[in-house]
Amino acid sequence: MEKNVGGADRTVRIAAGLVFVGAMMVTRAVGDRLEKPTQGIVTAVLPLVAFVLLGTARDERYPGNRALGQSTDDERGPKSR
Repeated sequence: MEKNVGGADRTVRIAAGLVFVGAMMVTRAVGDRLEKPTQGIVTAVLPLVAFVLLGTARDERYPGNRALGQSTDDERGPKSR
């Protein structure tokens, strides 16, 4: 699979991934106000979302862009099929 994530898209993915990691840490630390099942679900889902965002930014590949035939890679430029 060729690279299809770059530039601003990659930066936004990294920033959003870090925000999700921070939100998970805050929820874990001060989430006592949430009920037990809700806190567990939130602290399980947030790292998964962060993992996907940070992983696609690192690999510069996102299957969703490929399925849509688009690329935000700087070398190839925006493209639509």
